Amino acid sequence: MKRKFKFVFQNSLATSLIYFLLIVLGLIMIPYASYSRLNAIRAIKLYCRLVFLILKVFLKIKLDIRGFIPENKPAIICSKHQSFLDVLMLLYILPQPRFVMKSELNRIPIFSFYAKKIGCFSVQRDNKRDALTAIIETIKKEQQETNGQLVIYPEGTRTLPGETVEYKKGIEILFSRLKRPLFLVSTNSGLIWPKRDAFKYKGIASMHFIKKIEYNSKRSDFMVEIRKTIEDDSLRLYNVEKSRN
Repeated sequence: MKRKFKFVFQNSLATSLIYFLLIVLGLIMIPYASYSRLNAIRAIKLYCRLVFLILKVFLKIKLDIRGFIPENKPAIICSKHQSFLDVLMLLYILPQPRFVMKSELNRIPIFSFYAKKIGCFSVQRDNKRDALTAIIETIKKEQQETNGQLVIYPEGTRTLPGETVEYKKGIEILFSRLKRPLFLVSTNSGLIWPKRDAFKYKGIASMHFIKKIEYNSKRSDFMVEIRKTIEDDSLRLYNVEKSRN
């Protein structure tokens, strides 16, 4: 009983600090972040570092990010999405990240300010016509960018560890039109910070930049290849972490 109380208390304290920081630090840094996109990215990375410190101190959660991490050049990041934690990990490790994100997030005042400042794009997930229009607009704007890494979650939503869903065609359209290097990313973050769960759990949240794919117009079965690569490696990371417990 005492152990369970400690677990609940530490989780509650850590979660409160994480969202308190999001509001307070987010507001404090707005004048600085308003000056430039680079300043906004620096403010976000500071928040990420503080969140990771909170997770480590209160919940003994560690991070392991490895693989073919992009340099500060134009690229597309195709990543497994299980948790808000993997969003923070990408924000922290990528030099100049921006996301294709669900339009509902635009309703969150502080979050939406920083998302807009770093160049994120919003998509209505449940409307195929609007989603396609948003992807086309994303391509037009991205073609004017000379730096930065565009992150897209091909599933369109968070999934549970071990869960697989069909990938949406947006990633294929972006890759074929932008012709930028594509980095495939796996994660097991949902084991540590699960969706629809009030608690976060001790362990190692892993993220693996599996490989880099250069554009090739003759490439066949693109969607099958990237889905298998990301899902297989995410399952591997899931099994590695489960075996520690």
